[in-house]
Amino acid sequence: PEFLNRIDEQILFNPLTKQDIIKIINLELAKLKKRAKDNGYVIEISDGAKEFIAEKGYDPKYGARPLKRAIQSFVENPVADEIIHRAAIPEYNKIRNRITVRLTRGTTANKTLEIV
Repeated sequence: PEFLNRIDEQILFNPLTKQDIIKIINLELAKLKKRAKDNGYVIEISDGAKEFIAEKGYDPKYGARPLKRAIQSFVENPVADEIIHRAAIPEYNKIRNRITVRLTRGTTANKTLEIV
């Protein structure tokens, strides 16, 4: 981090567009989905949830660096607690301004966990 901070002081980067941020999120989520699939689980993440992560995980000062932490905080950590027993589907709830994880077992939805 110290090395990057020194570089940031010397080099000016072009700001990322929202499309750039979503592309980065998709790349990071692809890794998560692969890890889940390798263990026999499927994770689906809605476009609304991705936009929520983009909003919470992007900082103009630090660029896309906080995105990984946002994915861990808003998706990986809550889903990890539930994935042992179920498949989870995070969705963004615009009205409540939070990600909702819909938990399913087989084809029947049986529980909803809201992540603040």
